[in-house]
Order: sequence, then C-alpha cells, then structure tokens
Amino acid sequence: MDLLEVFEDSADLVELPPESVLFAEGSEGNCMYVIVEGDVRLSLRGQEIATISKGSILGEMALLSSDVRSATATAATNCRLAPIDVHSFKLLIQHTPDFALHVMNVLADRLRLANKTLAELSSG
Repeated sequence: MDLLEVFEDSADLVELPPESVLFAEGSEGNCMYVIVEGDVRLSLRGQEIATISKGSILGEMALLSSDVRSATATAATNCRLAPIDVHSFKLLIQHTPDFALHVMNVLADRLRLANKTLAELSSG
C-alpha cells in the first residue's frame, strides 16, 4: 500500500523547516503523522535512534495508547507531514484495511529495533 497516494493532496499538511521539533518526548500526543516529503530524526533522551523518510509513519504509539510521546521527532530536512487524528485513523482502518497492517508492521519493526538495541546495551 502506498500511503503517499492517500495523503499527498491533503489540505492539512504540516510543513516544517529543518531542525524544527514536531513533538517532544513526554509531550501529549493526539495524532500520528505520515511523512509525505522529507526526513525526520527520532531521538530518545537526546540520543538519535533513527531517521525515517518519505512514506513512513510516526507518532502512532501515543495515538494508539493515549499516552505521552515516547521520543522526540525533529525535521532533518524540509518536511511535509499529514496528521492523522483518532477519528481519521478509525476511518482509514475501516476503508483502507492495508493501512492497519502497515501500522502493525511498523510497530513490529520498532519493537525488533528496541529489542536489538537493548541486547547490544546489555552485552556491551
């Protein structure tokens, strides 16, 4: 599924210049984002953990769990992002079933990365 096709013409796109913080670790989260253009750095406690690019999603954990943000997201380049609130998320799942699978795959990938990082820290 190409998320970009769904969002690239959205009127609600958020535009960020490089080094702008989209959201900070510990802040309230009520939406997730699809990166329509650009690269976003994710950091945890000031340490960069990943850079994600066009077509990726971020902020999904706070949206799904109604918890605070688990990381800080900063624009690495000029970015355009499509926000997805809870209502839009539910509509996407109903009308675009592949979207739910995409979100689950992202969560699984991030869990694998977290497990790998923890294993490296404990063996190091």
